[in-house]
Amino acid sequence: MARCLSFHASYRCRSSGACCSAGWTIPFAGDELAEVRRLELSRSAFVPLPDGGAAAAVRNGACTFLEDDTRLCEIHRIGGQRRLPLTCRMFPRLILHDARGTFVTLSHFCPTAASLLFEPGPPPSIVDAPDSLMDIGPLDGLDAREVWPPLLRGGMLTDLESYEAWEGLAVEILTRDRVRPRESLAALAAATARIAQWSPGDGSPLLDEVHSAFAALAPATTAFDATEAGVKRWLAARLFGCWIAYQGRGLSTLVRYLRACLDAFELELTRDGDALQAIRRCDRLIIHEASSQRLATLLDDRT
Repeated sequence: MARCLSFHASYRCRSSGACCSAGWTIPFAGDELAEVRRLELSRSAFVPLPDGGAAAAVRNGACTFLEDDTRLCEIHRIGGQRRLPLTCRMFPRLILHDARGTFVTLSHFCPTAASLLFEPGPPPSIVDAPDSLMDIGPLDGLDAREVWPPLLRGGMLTDLESYEAWEGLAVEILTRDRVRPRESLAALAAATARIAQWSPGDGSPLLDEVHSAFAALAPATTAFDATEAGVKRWLAARLFGCWIAYQGRGLSTLVRYLRACLDAFELELTRDGDALQAIRRCDRLIIHEASSQRLATLLDDRT
């Protein structure tokens, strides 16, 4: 089973070239390199890597395979998506595998993915991921299929059914209409703090406590700028299928992560007032330049 957020389900690469011109090192494994060299390409510039592989050469911050006239990737245009190296094939997908199935969210450094946050549509939900989103070959990501479920708090595990309920209800509260982002996060934090106090001796299953905690929420509603709906969707995307659920020490770590994301967004927004571009810059920093494990460690509640 593969799941995604409903507003990501329509994602298709529109060849914006943002990922090709970000100045990143784009590595090719040995078999990927051999596949590309069998294509009839107008250019084939690589630089060797210490592990024996190679990386695409970069010209003026852009991958050498980005065509100047079409602004398309020559490998993608001639060989198709499956001939791309793993890094390019996966972008902007972020994958979590656990005992429940496969979960895919997106990096909104991709302008196409970012635009999906601001398109009108029904209330966001978790849906089956379409083949168009998933059919790119083997899905590389965090493999948590053989590990314990996420922590409820230090020393206490959730169960997968309760964690799945928490995640779904968290997406709902984060994207609820007419609730501002900070108020959505405050409501999620309150519900999570209550749930984290549960123990097996309380007389009711954890799953029941999860539903009761969210049912008790009544965050204030107000009129707010339409762009805030996109920001709230972005927060839901940073929560859904999040690696930090397994890398941190409890659900509260994940709530702190979302607060840090929103803090970063508000800081970036002061630069130009453009919410979409602020989200793009945040995801470049949070997802592509930071270590999620390091973030989890910094955000852990060890008291």
